[in-house]
Amino acid sequence: MQMVYEKRVIMPTRGLLAVPNDFARFLGSTVRSLEKEFKYLSPSSRPARAASAPVAAVKPAAPKPCFFKNLLSMPCAKPVKVAAPVIPAVAVEAPKASLPTVAPIIRHIDVVAPAAPVAPVAEVAAPARIVSQDNVLQGVQFASKSEQVRAEIYFRDLRSSSKVQRMEALGEIKKLSRPTMIAGLRQVLASEQDALQTIEILNALGAIGAETRLPKQLFTDYLSHGDTGVRLAALRAISKYNDEEAFGYLTSLIKDKNHEVRRQILNCLCWSFSERCLPFALKSLHDIDPGVRKSAAGIVGTLRSHMAISALISLLSDPSDEVQESASAALKKITKEDFDFKVSASKKAKDDAIEGWRYWWRDHQTSFGREKK
Repeated sequence: MQMVYEKRVIMPTRGLLAVPNDFARFLGSTVRSLEKEFKYLSPSSRPARAASAPVAAVKPAAPKPCFFKNLLSMPCAKPVKVAAPVIPAVAVEAPKASLPTVAPIIRHIDVVAPAAPVAPVAEVAAPARIVSQDNVLQGVQFASKSEQVRAEIYFRDLRSSSKVQRMEALGEIKKLSRPTMIAGLRQVLASEQDALQTIEILNALGAIGAETRLPKQLFTDYLSHGDTGVRLAALRAISKYNDEEAFGYLTSLIKDKNHEVRRQILNCLCWSFSERCLPFALKSLHDIDPGVRKSAAGIVGTLRSHMAISALISLLSDPSDEVQESASAALKKITKEDFDFKVSASKKAKDDAIEGWRYWWRDHQTSFGREKK
């Protein structure tokens, strides 16, 4: 018998091969017959117990051998052996597969839903956590509760990495009551490690140190600091005390290894102690650094010291134009003379002006009174 297959239908089954339509219809009718036989054998059985029913109650049934006997007589019996057990298995597994898919979704919603209110709690707790990390105000007495809140905010911003924010915070700190400001700044200074912020706090305390009679020890501890800026801030603060102790601290560092420290000490001595700085300014006219020589020339010119005239004439030939200009201005202040020395002039014009100063000083140095050392 020759069979013509016009169209092959692929059935989405588990483990079954594709079969012709005629055989599929036959298989369907056979399955329906098998279902009727199962219902006839156990009409009162529940569907849930169908999978766990004793196998012995089904096997003795008479129609079964007859059914399989008919199947064996068919030309194509291979797909029948697989199809018979698979169809009941699909009917039993389908409801089981849907149960675990719902449970994880419900559990996921139950876990995530209560987590929504957590964000507001974290926002409320954040300020307390920041304040607890910064204990620089521990033990500080505040004038009021509002001042304490403002002080905590300002002193926290004082340790910011932004210089603008630190300067704004420092300006607000100065508006606090004087005891609160001093106590807070002192405690911040004691725990500060950054050199730049240390300088800023020293400058703030130095501005009121002499006025409030803060102990000099607060600043002298930083005179030997490794950072030049820190040493300078401490020196400026000490110079404002304008007493013998401060004078001793400043003059002890007049030979500091850093030229900027030496220059600033000269300026501090001139501002705070006036003529007492003259011996140190005269020595600094021969300093190796042009910046120090320039400042020293300006100081002796301001003090109108006759003892500096000879050294100032020599500085007119200094390699630095700024030193030459400062020395020329100082000579004019002291002597009230002018030999038309100009830094921008030619070398010959400058040499002629210098020669005029030397001849003048040789003829008039005896007429100028000698200052006491």
